[in-house]
Amino acid sequence: MTKNLQPQFQEHYRLYIDELGTASPKDTTSEMYILSGCSVNKKDCEDLKIRADQIKFKYWGRTDVVFHSREIGRKENDFTILKDAKIFKEFTSDLNTFLFHSKIKMFFIIVDKAKARTAGWDDIKVHKDTTAFLIRNFLIILLTGDSRGEIVVESSSVSKDVHLLDSLNFFLGAGIKNLGVGYEKVQDTLTSVSFVTKRNHDIEEQIADLFAYAAKIKYQSSITKSKPKDDYEKMIVGLLEKKIFSVPTGTGSIKAKFFKEVEPFLVLP
Repeated sequence: MTKNLQPQFQEHYRLYIDELGTASPKDTTSEMYILSGCSVNKKDCEDLKIRADQIKFKYWGRTDVVFHSREIGRKENDFTILKDAKIFKEFTSDLNTFLFHSKIKMFFIIVDKAKARTAGWDDIKVHKDTTAFLIRNFLIILLTGDSRGEIVVESSSVSKDVHLLDSLNFFLGAGIKNLGVGYEKVQDTLTSVSFVTKRNHDIEEQIADLFAYAAKIKYQSSITKSKPKDDYEKMIVGLLEKKIFSVPTGTGSIKAKFFKEVEPFLVLP
């Protein structure tokens, strides 16, 4: 009998990445830049799409509507129907139920652009650091469960995509030294990266967008001590608190060492 020496992986996860704001610290039209990551088990992706499509068909009679927090909050474009108070209440209830029951884990890397300007950061530094920390978080989570994973990102510019690939190649070549993880293990764990367009309409990308907006509100509130301005903001921030990654209860000492390195709501610099 031939013994199978190949590593046995329990699950396969995808990390969908979306961004909020502009990366250049010199651009003051946005106060922060946020990289939002939505981690989901590959086997749960179809269920997410089906349940999201049910909501879209209920309100628009079609499924190509894109959930976008800014448009939902402003009740514009496809979401002008939310100006009807009854529809708005029913829609936000359905969205809340959908997100609450979604089997996802969220990660956020936030750059406070005022602080980044003071530190002399440029857009290259912002892209490199945010992608490196987000990929590192995802990789550590995969390693704790002997799982495989892939990264899906909405392509927006050649320079940003290059920085993401550079970060990925760093871990593929160097591993995570302080955790004793060699590059071979990383290469077995992170299997691919895909660049998609907005036309893909991946619901996971839309979820990453919805929660990026929630992360923005959460960080702003921590500085100004203000509260969400309306029921939608209150709802989405409340959901963020439930869906952001947290260390599982009953974690053993070895896994705890890894989980300690995960920073699911990291503010830079």
